[in-house]
Order: sequence, then C-alpha cells, then structure tokens
Amino acid sequence: MVYAVPKGEDVHALSNINFDLASGRLLTLLGPSGCGKTTLLNIIAGFLAPTGGQILLGDDPITGPGADRGMVFQQGALFEWQSVAKNISFGPRMAGVKSDVYGPEVDRLLDVVGLSGFGNQQVYELSGGMQQRVALARCLANDPNMMLMDEPLGALDALTREKMQGLILELWDRTKKTIIMVTHSVEEAILLGDIIFVMAPRPGRIEKVYELPFAKRALTEDTRAIKQDPEFVRIREEILSSIWEMEEEIMGREG
Repeated sequence: MVYAVPKGEDVHALSNINFDLASGRLLTLLGPSGCGKTTLLNIIAGFLAPTGGQILLGDDPITGPGADRGMVFQQGALFEWQSVAKNISFGPRMAGVKSDVYGPEVDRLLDVVGLSGFGNQQVYELSGGMQQRVALARCLANDPNMMLMDEPLGALDALTREKMQGLILELWDRTKKTIIMVTHSVEEAILLGDIIFVMAPRPGRIEKVYELPFAKRALTEDTRAIKQDPEFVRIREEILSSIWEMEEEIMGREG
C-alpha cells in the first residue's frame, strides 16, 4: 500500500505482506505506531484498495466492504438515538429479515454478551464496556465469516478491559469465527492471539510470527496465572524489547 503525497515523497505504508490465515484463527497485530496495522485491517475490511497485489477471502477477491466481514471499532460507532436491540438488529433489518426472525436472535446475542434485559435501554445510558458488548453483538448479528477489531478495548479501564478480553475469547470459542484484532497492548496480544504478527515500520511489514497456546489455555485456566507463566513473561519481554528498539530507530531517523 503506497500513499501518494502531493509534492512529497510517497509513503510506503505496507510492503511485501504475504500470508495465509486458516479459518477459525485469532490473529493479533502488534507493532509501533505507523507500522500499518490499521491500514492492513482496513484493506481486509474492504475500506481501502491496495495499490499492489490482491487479498482473498476463500477464493473470492476482496474488492470492498461486505457482510462476510464484520468490524468492531475502538469506539462502538453505535447509533445513540436507537435502543440496544435496534443497534444489534440493524444489519438484519437492512437485509430485509423479518422481526419474528431477528427478534429471538437479538435476545440470544444479548445473552451471549451478558446484556440480557438491556434490549430496550438507550445506548447513551450504558457504560463504555457495555457499549462495546453491544458492538460485538451487532457484529455477530450479521453472522460474518470474519470479525475485524481495531483496538476494540483501547478506551476501557483496566478492569473492564480484562473482562472484555475474556468475552472475546469466549465468543471466539463459541462461534469458531476467524478474528483479526489490532492492539497496542503486548500483553493483550499474547493472551488473545493464538497467532501474532509483530509488524515493523517504513515500510510496514511482518517482522516476526508467533504461534501461541495462551488463548486456548485461557478458556479453561485463570488468566492472571497465565500472565505470570514464565514463558508468557519471556515472550512479552522479547516483543516489548523488539517494539521498543523499532520506536527508538524511528525517533532516531526523525531526529
């Protein structure tokens, strides 16, 4: 992905990105600011067209947004003038699904994300964590093949964030959907990602790939104990050091 800058040097946001992701994986994207994490996510979502190469979902080229991919943003991007239930049912309603079909599904999804009984509440009446639960339910209501998440927990307080991490893992386990998640938290990426891409900047590229067991372990084990596991700590420090060195290099160039 190359951005043409008028009267300036072109910006190579991504270069030589080449990977296959099996169905049902939970991929987390890490790296310093400016490494192209969100750009890559937006290309997969169909919001951006790459300036070179192609991207396929199954055998089909991605040429724009589609219902086969659901997006969850850092801020819920919800319709604050509508109820929780109306927000969750938005996709099915736009697709012409009848209320007697989507109504029970909305109730089911409210239960899945821990918001049973909140369907008639207005979005502005909910906390940030509850709004992100609504955003996840709205994404699931369209039954996408893939869920894309751009810093979905970044605006939450620490305790709510930990609870939402558990919810994402539970949804991944229950739905078996493919999830790609951008995060700036190394610890979060290691806990949630059964595969991690650590990206490097200028141009953005995949620097290192980690295949990890912690996401599946966290489905049955205490996450706080997992985060104290010596192997978890080792990988966390290794990735933190790598990203820190990249940041130092960037600062040196700019200096």
